[in-house]
Amino acid sequence: MLVKDLMSRPVVTVLNDSTVGEALEILREKDIRHLPVVDLNHSLVGIVTESDLLKVFPNGKELSPFESNLLSRTPVSRIMKNPPISISPDEIIEAAALIMRTKRISSLPVLDGRKLVGLITKNRIIDAFITALGLKEGGTRISIVFQKKWGFLSDLVSFTDNKNICIDNIVTFGNELVLKVRGSRPDFVNDLKKAGYTVADVSYIEPAGEPETKTK
Repeated sequence: MLVKDLMSRPVVTVLNDSTVGEALEILREKDIRHLPVVDLNHSLVGIVTESDLLKVFPNGKELSPFESNLLSRTPVSRIMKNPPISISPDEIIEAAALIMRTKRISSLPVLDGRKLVGLITKNRIIDAFITALGLKEGGTRISIVFQKKWGFLSDLVSFTDNKNICIDNIVTFGNELVLKVRGSRPDFVNDLKKAGYTVADVSYIEPAGEPETKTK
């Protein structure tokens, strides 16, 4: 999956000469937490978040009318992150996740050349991870010790097919292979063990992301 498949668009922006008060109003009105900052030519010059703005204009803190007026008129350009870290729409989402983790940020403006075309956030990447693991559909999540040798994966898939089991998702975490199959299949888990696979954990996932039920 590429960044362009996951990014939010169109992007809500704010001008760099807008005030902190105006930016906060936009965030609350649009129910968003990240706001790219552009100049009069609509070129990206920075980015602010709700937490950035609240550090300058704290919500709930008692301020004098003078302080409140002064802070609300503070230009966004004084607190925005500049230069903003951005990413191309044709990058893979893993690259976006790595940048966010390394730079300790929660969003990335998406630039096609110099044009702002989208915004990708940490929550969007988490949603993609949830989808990739099939956690919304429910089923049986089987954790198997992953032997990194030729034919291990193909043999496992063939074994599963021969048991008439439908695989929804397969993902690896180091030496752990997570196999997600449809429905509750304790019989298949027993078949795996009898075939010599080391089953480390089995969980039944309720549909729509409800809590998992552990099984032995």
